[in-house]
Amino acid sequence: MSNQTAKKLHQDGVTLFRRGQLDEAFQKLQEALQNADEASREKAEIYNDLGVIHTQREDYEAAYEALNEAMERFTNADDRRGQGQTLGNLAATLQSEGDLERAVETYKMAATYLEEAGQNDMAMYVWQAISKIRMKQGQYIAAIGAYEEGIEKMPENSFKRKIMRQILKAPNSLLGGGGGSKKEDDDD
Repeated sequence: MSNQTAKKLHQDGVTLFRRGQLDEAFQKLQEALQNADEASREKAEIYNDLGVIHTQREDYEAAYEALNEAMERFTNADDRRGQGQTLGNLAATLQSEGDLERAVETYKMAATYLEEAGQNDMAMYVWQAISKIRMKQGQYIAAIGAYEEGIEKMPENSFKRKIMRQILKAPNSLLGGGGGSKKEDDDD
């Protein structure tokens, strides 16, 4: 019965978080943590979500502690999806702190785990996060490459994949694919 209570409190905490009510969400997740079975997947998810809230509050030390606890639990359960989600949240925390290179490497690990778990749509969002970092850094070719990597993982006949491939054709032509005059400079 306590795990059902934990699940309800967890859902309530996530709802509050989505509404921007961080303090209330934090309290609900703390309650959920106290009610969750020790070895449950629910407890790992709660730690993961607490890590996200700590990151939003810019309490990075607490975020790392919660995310490390979630990662340990997902690893012990051999849960690739959970590991991938946790790594994605860890990368977001690193990004929030300004450690962009470690964030990119951690996002790449997250994408690998999510792809192994068959979560290609989630992996696509991770590749988009990498692309956004590279764009902010002015690394436009790397940004497009990261975005293309995510698209390649989508199902072959997916409508989303077809649309994204069309969108990417325009920037590629602007970066030297059309006139040939700038092609050699793209290697910089």
